[in-house]
Amino acid sequence: MAEEVSPEKAKEIVEMLTGGGSIESINTSLALGILPLVESIGDEELLSRLVEHAQKVAEDDIEKGWARFEYLKRNAGSIEDIAELAFHAESLEKGEPLAAAVLHHHALMLLSIDDTDSAQTSVRRSLTLRESLEDKEGIIYGLAVLSRCARMNQDWDSAIVHDTRRLELAIAMQNDILHMEALADVAHAQASLGELATASEMYQESLDFAKRLEHPAGHLVASWGLADLAEIETRYDDALLALSDTMHLFMQLGIPAPDLLKKRLHALTSIGEEVK
Repeated sequence: MAEEVSPEKAKEIVEMLTGGGSIESINTSLALGILPLVESIGDEELLSRLVEHAQKVAEDDIEKGWARFEYLKRNAGSIEDIAELAFHAESLEKGEPLAAAVLHHHALMLLSIDDTDSAQTSVRRSLTLRESLEDKEGIIYGLAVLSRCARMNQDWDSAIVHDTRRLELAIAMQNDILHMEALADVAHAQASLGELATASEMYQESLDFAKRLEHPAGHLVASWGLADLAEIETRYDDALLALSDTMHLFMQLGIPAPDLLKKRLHALTSIGEEVK
């Protein structure tokens, strides 16, 4: 929702819902639902108030669980705290969506400390729950974590299996952003296996989506991959062209370009001058 609303509109909506003393009349579901909007306008103080309010007015164990989850995510909850909440959520009637989300987050926390085995265990349990709920978007996110685990273990064949399923689900859902992301990840795994032609085709398809969507992050990932392939084949001009196109998109959208992009463009420009 927040991605579809301008900052000005987000601020207007948040003010309407929370201005004055109206925050006291907001229920847990609405308080948690508007958190992304509040994040988009950068109001950290209001974020904290909403999370605290959501916990205070929660009416049942499910609402209490979701509010507790948001609190832990935003207040450096430990891996053990998250695991305890996941265990509790699984014991609740109709607690499967909450348990799936908490287990997914647990897996991400484990990945952050390079514990890929435990991360896979948590995300597979999350995926089992999401399969039972037919939560296709959640399944895609879970598969992305499994793919990340496989990449960290340099198991590129497994990464391709997980990312290909992500791709199939994204196509079925007609979700262009998830489609774009899955294409880039399959391309990366194919490149790691030496399948450069296949990787190039998939990166280009991902880039086409990014251009159509004017999605700077997707544009950067795909063009970076194409530049990698071009450099492998010493096509430095092509690498420079791909990344320059991304730089132009950042400028067009008024977004500061990442320092790594600037540095790589500078390096490619220097190489091109040396080659000439």
